[in-house]
Amino acid sequence: MTFRETSTFPGWTDWQLAREALHQAGFSDGEQRIAKLFTQEEVRRVNAYLAAGRPDTGRLDAIETRLKAVPAGWRQREGDAGLIEDADGHPVAILGSSGDGPLLLGEFLAHVPADTEWLAQQLRRAWAQLDQLRDRIDDAGSHMVRTHVETANGYVRGSRDTE
Repeated sequence: MTFRETSTFPGWTDWQLAREALHQAGFSDGEQRIAKLFTQEEVRRVNAYLAAGRPDTGRLDAIETRLKAVPAGWRQREGDAGLIEDADGHPVAILGSSGDGPLLLGEFLAHVPADTEWLAQQLRRAWAQLDQLRDRIDDAGSHMVRTHVETANGYVRGSRDTE
């Protein structure tokens, strides 16, 4: 497909381009309209923008699967903050002997499993809330100014239909 050489929409944000592209795609000759209006770079930007708005649940599932394989209870060994061990006292990571002084990297590593679990839960909750918000934007009629709400989270109405 041959696209425009120069932009019809100079200075437009990726969100603005995505809104226009989805509008044009809704017509029976949508591909031709997009080719006439957009440069190849703008189409790439639109596709990247829309893809970034889709939660990567597969990657999060993989992270959670790896996390389940980690033994519970990581901690810094008492008297040696440089030794990270599991609940049974088996070394998980050895950062060198640090004596009794604090070792921030050791503290970070000791909390990785619990922190990752918390982050995954928060992300799943946020994705669910975002989907609910997007559903309400998609279903909203004339009761609200949709573009005002869309700009709050960068959502392009109807973009989930392109998955």
